[in-house]
Amino acid sequence: MNSAKIKVNNVDINYFKIGNGPQKLLIFPGALGQVNDFTPLTKNLDQEKYTIYVWDPPGYGSSRPPNRDFSPGFLNRDADCAIALMEALGINRYSMLGWCNGGCTALIAASRAADRVDKLVVWSCNAYVTGKDLEFYETTRDVHSWPDQWRLPQFEMYGERYVSETWSGWIDASRTILEEGGGDVCMGALAHIDAPTLILHGALDVLVAVEHAVYLHENIKRSTLEIFPDGKHIIHFMFPEKFNSVVDKFLTCIQ
Repeated sequence: MNSAKIKVNNVDINYFKIGNGPQKLLIFPGALGQVNDFTPLTKNLDQEKYTIYVWDPPGYGSSRPPNRDFSPGFLNRDADCAIALMEALGINRYSMLGWCNGGCTALIAASRAADRVDKLVVWSCNAYVTGKDLEFYETTRDVHSWPDQWRLPQFEMYGERYVSETWSGWIDASRTILEEGGGDVCMGALAHIDAPTLILHGALDVLVAVEHAVYLHENIKRSTLEIFPDGKHIIHFMFPEKFNSVVDKFLTCIQ
């Protein structure tokens, strides 16, 4: 796995490249994401078939400075940055894969670069935020209460203060979206997505309720929905073989 940086929109964007296959994939991390979040995919997808790019949006991973900016429109800025990244790398056609908040960003990017995106895969992500969603987010605000397997890698990557401030910033931004934006995370983008889209979700996901996946499926015209009955928010870790198989089959089939 090779890491490199490239100047995109005046930010030194960090990205990782895995494999050398003809089919190009761009993976979008969730909030406070890091490349290890996608080990089940990057280790097991055929590197002769795919070239995989995992990127750090501004303020995440090694794309720092700057610190993360959650002012209104932050997902739109990330989407534009992702499109510009692929332009800077000289890649004209690619598929996008996004987890959680990265799925929201990928949906927006796919709507804005419809002529370049071959396929789209999103999992555990939402197009809107509700009061009930926000109530649950608030229970996670104290990052010291997180399970060790999530808290410790984040602290190691970012330091306790940055994790705490950034996660609180994300929750506050979600509240702003609800109170000032009618809860619209990326609803307006969905009708403009032309790429065949695979939506995956865990039925037991407490961070993003399964209703969000159903909404995405109903509002993206060329979409397929698959629910993991025993899945939580991290279905790619919980069921790596099934997850990879479903994703690989979708990316490979001609539609």
